Amino acid sequence: MATVLEARGLSKKFNLRHNPSGELKTRALGLLHRGRRQRTEEFWALRDVSLRINAGDSIGLVGRNGSGKSTLMKIVAGIHRPTTGQLLVKDGARVGSMIELGIGFHPELTGDENVFMNTAIHGLSRSEALAIYDAVVNYSGLRHFMDVPLKNYSSGMQMRLGFAIAAQLDPEILLLDEIFAVGDEDFQKQCMRTLHSFQERGRTILFVSHSAAAVQAICRRACLLDAGRLLYDGHVDGALTEYRRMSAADPDRAVGTKSADALPVELSELDLTWHRLATGGNWDDQGQWVDDFLRRQGLKPDHYVLEVGCGSLSAAARLLPYMEEHHYWGFEKNMELFNAGVQIELPRLGVTPERGHFLVNDDFDLSGAPHVFDMALASGLVRRLSLNAVARCMASVVKKLAPGGRFYITWAENPDPQSFDPVMQSDGTRTFADREPFHYSFATLAVIAHTLGARAERLPDASHPRGEALMVLTRD
Repeated sequence: MATVLEARGLSKKFNLRHNPSGELKTRALGLLHRGRRQRTEEFWALRDVSLRINAGDSIGLVGRNGSGKSTLMKIVAGIHRPTTGQLLVKDGARVGSMIELGIGFHPELTGDENVFMNTAIHGLSRSEALAIYDAVVNYSGLRHFMDVPLKNYSSGMQMRLGFAIAAQLDPEILLLDEIFAVGDEDFQKQCMRTLHSFQERGRTILFVSHSAAAVQAICRRACLLDAGRLLYDGHVDGALTEYRRMSAADPDRAVGTKSADALPVELSELDLTWHRLATGGNWDDQGQWVDDFLRRQGLKPDHYVLEVGCGSLSAAARLLPYMEEHHYWGFEKNMELFNAGVQIELPRLGVTPERGHFLVNDDFDLSGAPHVFDMALASGLVRRLSLNAVARCMASVVKKLAPGGRFYITWAENPDPQSFDPVMQSDGTRTFADREPFHYSFATLAVIAHTLGARAERLPDASHPRGEALMVLTRD
């Protein structure tokens, strides 16, 4: 793919002034008293960052506060200039940015005037700005407020206007911070649809976030920064794993986390939270489907059941009250998703996680479960797994099946195994053979199962809320 952005040894230095004062008296006293003198300290926000970004990449920038994420974004946006190194941008590529409320706006100007000023900053002539003006206003939903000074807008209204402009500019590169989350439910849905549309059309997205679930929902690649240095560049799960290890090793610097009390608890807000979107949305429907399906397959309260990829516990919220104590087991790779389920979803429904057991790791290590399982199910998980990870998952679960036990798996199907083209699934998601979200043919998955000593059978059930195909594995 063509390269649209390349950082070569990028570094950025800021001079921090301690005890600054503009008063002549204070500055004169500073000559006599060392403690009152202004001191200047060099702070390197970025150090020798080299990074290549191709057209169509969706990249999450993760790291603790002060790691250099925002500085890197502002250099790409042209707000800062690097101290050393180079940032190369594809010739003619338009960069749209939503990285800080107020950038490109003036509080004393009206919404109308800010649209024309902001589009001018992005290089549009007045006639070009007029051509997209109606689309900007319609997208923002602020027609009634366009003659009102921006200083009277709420932060959500400012975000609406800024994102509406960015969306209609149709930038080749979009820089995005979590500020778009201040919008209401309907507008957040609109933002997500726009981001998915950008991805479908091969646009490039750089996204800064402290939320692992948010990065997983939007990005296919992630870069971890710390103290201005690039520590990791690769698959999202790998970057987030390194981020968690780094934070655990130095918990005093693990900033940017939210307590359970700070998270939204209204149902209308929950539908658009990242922990619900990260596994594909339809949180309620997916949880209800797992519960209904397993009961149709004969699940009894005294059975031992394993949910692989329990996510934010949409199914556990229903299965935990139904199963006998300690008979439900959930496995999840993503600690943040699991925590959201425990801290937000289960308390809201009055369900105690202590009724079951949970395993959270990156390796599908089920050794912590002393039981064998009558039933296991992975719903929606395979879309998030490479073929290697699918094989590891199958191997781990098959070993833990009781005699006659069954492992049900849903997956996004590739109807033509010889094709490497993207496939549009029935839920509107585009899946890929070589990157997340993944699709596979039944034949490929059946061969893996056979290699592991299991038999795969396709099931005719078409009730999955995301339209995924369904198979069952049994031990030979």
